[in-house]
Amino acid sequence: MEKTVAEQEVVNQETFAEQSEEDGQQFRSLDDFLDYVEIGVRAFVREMIQSYAEDEFMRYIGARPYERTEARRDYRNGTRTRALQTRFGLIEDLQIPLGRKAGIGYSSILERYRRKDSKIEDIVSEMFLRGVSTRKINKITNLLWGSEVSAAEVSRMNKHVKKELIRWLNRPITKDIAYLIIDGAYFKVRRKRVGTEAALCAVGITEDGQREHLGFIQGQRESREAWEFLLTHLVRRGLNPKKVLMVVSDGCPGILAAIRTIFPYSDHQRCLFHKMGNLQAKCPKTEWPLIKAKLRKIYYAPNSLEAKAQAQMFIEEYREVYPALVKCLQKDFDACIAYMNHPPIRWKHIRTTNIIERSFKEVKRRVKVMEQFPTEESCIRILFTLLRAQNEIWEGKPIKGF
Repeated sequence: MEKTVAEQEVVNQETFAEQSEEDGQQFRSLDDFLDYVEIGVRAFVREMIQSYAEDEFMRYIGARPYERTEARRDYRNGTRTRALQTRFGLIEDLQIPLGRKAGIGYSSILERYRRKDSKIEDIVSEMFLRGVSTRKINKITNLLWGSEVSAAEVSRMNKHVKKELIRWLNRPITKDIAYLIIDGAYFKVRRKRVGTEAALCAVGITEDGQREHLGFIQGQRESREAWEFLLTHLVRRGLNPKKVLMVVSDGCPGILAAIRTIFPYSDHQRCLFHKMGNLQAKCPKTEWPLIKAKLRKIYYAPNSLEAKAQAQMFIEEYREVYPALVKCLQKDFDACIAYMNHPPIRWKHIRTTNIIERSFKEVKRRVKVMEQFPTEESCIRILFTLLRAQNEIWEGKPIKGF
């Protein structure tokens, strides 16, 4: 009578123990001993997979070898030799039974083209997304499992996130978003030639300080159409424009037009970090430290009345000396201090788009290893994985005192 998988496991363990005792093996170090154990573990895993494959095939065809029964639904058609990369190492020379009708399609543990344990695929994908180069992945996997993973295999393993990406980008927005921060980040992507493209991103903050990356689109210019597409998509997923108290962005004309269209009832805060950059470009480098200190008195004043008073003093002082600087200060001044109409405890979190800048630091660190994204798909895949990971970090950790 044939043994079950559980019975076979007990026999294998006893056999390995007896073999070790008979060999009288003397080990010079712990590494030698563990190498010996590794060989035994691989032999045991191979035997387990082989036994299960035989049992599974017998259950599938509904008959034992040479048995005549009406319950039979297929016939044996030899075996196929397979190798499988597992978390225990490379398992070679597996003899997988074939069905005349189904081939290997009956198996629940050995898919037709699978050559690697799914856990290995997850580990390799995680290494790649965490910034480990393909060359280093080859070395690491060779040390861990005794075989290398090619660049093509790394790319293939990462493709399994595509379904998760689509689901994530279309998930319902169930939280009431009070503050919407939107900005674009630029990356090099290779198509026919290498070019710099924008990833347009949106982060939402609730009244109680919960943060979440709501979505992004890649490969776009910061045009009105692109921003309207992203913002409209957020609304369709459940973002309520009437509950958004304020939208924070830079001064790009396209983004401003989109905000006026989609969020006509919300305040607009001009990102002070971007604004300071614009002002810096309007004055001599030697004068910037002094002018920067005076501008900070304006934009970081304790209230809007003080900000306006400081702005008027600045204008009178520099109107004749640096007219372009003064004109830049006067442009969208109210939008630069819109955050002052909200609770002071929230000011430092809603007057810039820095929350997005900080999130993309990890993305840019990852890109440094690659220098550029080889395809648009790889860019989207990595952005999705890292932004989703950031959401997991934020989950249950609201901004303190918000």
